[in-house]
Amino acid sequence: MQDSPSAETGKLTLFYRGNEAHSGLDNVAFLSRDRISFVEDAGDTLHAQRDALDSGYVFDVTTDYSDTSNQPVRWLAEGRDASATIDSANGGFGKNDGDNEITGLHVSDGDPGTNGVLGARAPQLFQGGWRWFYTQQHGDNPTYEVLPS
Repeated sequence: MQDSPSAETGKLTLFYRGNEAHSGLDNVAFLSRDRISFVEDAGDTLHAQRDALDSGYVFDVTTDYSDTSNQPVRWLAEGRDASATIDSANGGFGKNDGDNEITGLHVSDGDPGTNGVLGARAPQLFQGGWRWFYTQQHGDNPTYEVLPS
């Protein structure tokens, strides 16, 4: 097992190397001390190449992803909404860029003070007011809340 990256060692290690199925990861939010979520924007070209939707994934920071049997958990697969479908069918004529990406990933307890600054505390998702949201972009642009099952 490799040493964890830390301020004391000044060492960085690769956490996850994307692949065709998990790429274009951009927006990020910690869900807890050990779980982090990334969402992707694959874009129209990659959507067509891999015939797959944009997705959201949860990674466990204690997992060794260099072992290819360990994979992130997909919590969302998103297709186009009506506005993005019309835009794509007409060569991207409008403001929607022809696709829907998952964006605006946010986890918070709503604290507006210094304790509410992202990273000040480990999230306690679905407890003590902690909530999880994401926004769909380049289409109808709704914001959704992720709820426990």
